[in-house]
Amino acid sequence: MTGIAEQSAALRRLVERLDDTAGALVAVRGALAAAWDDPAGREWTDRLDLVRRATDRLAADAVAERQRLDGCSEQPEPGQPEPGPAGPAAPPLPGVTGTRTTDRRGVVAPLLPPLGPDPGR
Repeated sequence: MTGIAEQSAALRRLVERLDDTAGALVAVRGALAAAWDDPAGREWTDRLDLVRRATDRLAADAVAERQRLDGCSEQPEPGQPEPGPAGPAAPPLPGVTGTRTTDRRGVVAPLLPPLGPDPGR
């Protein structure tokens, strides 16, 4: 199994779990709404609705990523010639692998050098 196939399979399992979770949330919400019909109960059902919608969004994102990966698996490996009519070769594109250079994550703002004595004096 290739790395892309493993990622696709993991995303499929994640979507199945998220779907199961969304189903459980619907059941809990229904039981809560039936047992707790007052403003506090409605507040909790609203919160469960938010969690269910977030779960649905995560599942949709995972499906989209899986479809993207499945589309990538049909592409030839980097460095391999693409099938097609003979003609001028296009420049090679970079691969899909990457290397993390540091453990630092997120945006890093550039820093100015520390203020020191004026060199013109």
